[in-house]
Amino acid sequence: MKKEWYQKRKKRMVLWAAIFVAGIFWLGFSGKTCRAAALSAPEGLLASGVNDSVVLSWEPVKGADGYEVYEKADVQDSWTMVKATAKKKAILSDRKSGTRYIYRVRAYKVKKTKIKYGVYSKKSDTTVPVQATTTLRNFLKVSLAPVGSTMYIWGGGWNKADNGAGKDALRIGLNPQWRTFASKQRASYNYRNYRYKRGYGLDCSGFVGWTVYNSLHTSRGKEGEGYVDKAKNLAKNYAENGWGTFRKASAVKDYKAGDIMSGSGHVYIVIGSCADGSVVLVHSSPAGVQLSGTAAPSGKKNSKAVKLADKYMKKYFPSWHRRFPDNVRGASYLYYSQFRWDVSGSAVMEDPDHYRDQSAKEVLKDLFS
Repeated sequence: MKKEWYQKRKKRMVLWAAIFVAGIFWLGFSGKTCRAAALSAPEGLLASGVNDSVVLSWEPVKGADGYEVYEKADVQDSWTMVKATAKKKAILSDRKSGTRYIYRVRAYKVKKTKIKYGVYSKKSDTTVPVQATTTLRNFLKVSLAPVGSTMYIWGGGWNKADNGAGKDALRIGLNPQWRTFASKQRASYNYRNYRYKRGYGLDCSGFVGWTVYNSLHTSRGKEGEGYVDKAKNLAKNYAENGWGTFRKASAVKDYKAGDIMSGSGHVYIVIGSCADGSVVLVHSSPAGVQLSGTAAPSGKKNSKAVKLADKYMKKYFPSWHRRFPDNVRGASYLYYSQFRWDVSGSAVMEDPDHYRDQSAKEVLKDLFS
């Protein structure tokens, strides 16, 4: 009797174990089915305050019929749905000057009488300027949008004639193809294999030109417009537009947030400087758009700027950092010509956040807060 009882108990345990495993398999399979059918979060949400408007752009979601845009001022607790659109861009006008707004977007799909919503995007914020076209903080926020998702492409951002801005440097928002291409690249990426593969990424001038365009405009530009030129010319070009001042390399004394530095073969945007004289910058340089740090003027490579750039790339762009961990740039980067924005409000830029008076560490903390 005792033996029979044990055998029956053993059979029941085997049966329940089989049911349990089958249940786990079914749940896993059905879960995958649901996830495959679900709408993903829109990537690349970019908010840019231009004059009295906020320009929003994002990358498309597969299977979406449209998108809902949610807004709140930074002093508010609740979100408000301010726009539903089938497009991948929205312009919200008549926003309150001097106010910082935060945005998020989600996709939706209409099926018969039901609406299915996707996951919310990451948040993006911007400030509506008071006097000028935009703010220094907005400019730097825009510059960070392609970081970690855009490869360096020789000729990227240029037109086919190779003498000015092309489609990618005149577009509003990120090109979805940049992210798709970047996601497929490994640590062995060699930009020489992709020269003039326009539409797949940006070179240094294309990146700076794209950043300036998205900071000052609300709609796609036309052929002949834009702000792309040889790297050595950009600092002087922008000063000649009446936007600020130009200094030759020999006259540069310091480096402040938003400065655009032009060399004979490269151009970059300054995030801020450190106590040891090193500079944190954002640029498109092989392998792509990233934060980097210069060596100290003494030549010390393990500078404060290098440590800061590495910290932020590792934390916020881990996939990129694993593949492309080199954030060190030589002290030669400190000997470029310089363009500095006029932030008085009488030109196109203002600085209500006082980034000019802050160190690289302080600026980065606020930009990523």
